[in-house]
Amino acid sequence: MRKTIIKNEEDLSKAIKFFGGKWKKEIRKEINHFPAILVSSYCDDIEFGEYYQFTSISTLDMIKLNHHQDFCLN
Repeated sequence: MRKTIIKNEEDLSKAIKFFGGKWKKEIRKEINHFPAILVSSYCDDIEFGEYYQFTSISTLDMIKLNHHQDFCLN
């Protein structure tokens, strides 16, 4: 698992270059605004070959976690 901070379009381009143009569409789908954290997970599957899964964490997600009193954990 790799976590990459994406602060601007330049960082996004660097991330796409790192993972390869093959994954450009999936990465751009996850990064909707800046700043964000791109989280990637790599797998080398016998049947499907190697692939990445991407997700992102936004700063709004972090702010929500800091206000834990808003969550009810029953």
